[in-house]
Amino acid sequence: MGIAWNGTQGEIDEFISRHGLTFKNARDGDGEIFASFSVASQPAWVFQSAAGERVVESRALAEDDINSHLSAIASSN
Repeated sequence: MGIAWNGTQGEIDEFISRHGLTFKNARDGDGEIFASFSVASQPAWVFQSAAGERVVESRALAEDDINSHLSAIASSN
C-alpha cells in the first residue's frame, strides 16, 4: 500500500497515474500514519511481516532491493 502525506489529492492521483501504480494508495494529510511507522521523510518503505516485524527504509529503493525485502518476509512466514 502506498501512503502519501504531502500534496493535494489531485497531485497524488497524477503521481499514481504517471508511475502506473496498481496497488492501493491513501493520503495521510496529518502525518499520523507516517508517525506510527517512525517514518520522518519520503521516499520511505516499510516492510512488515505477518508477525509484525518491521524494516523501515528511508530512501528510494531499486526493484532488486524491494524484491529482496519481500523475499525475506515471504521466507519468514
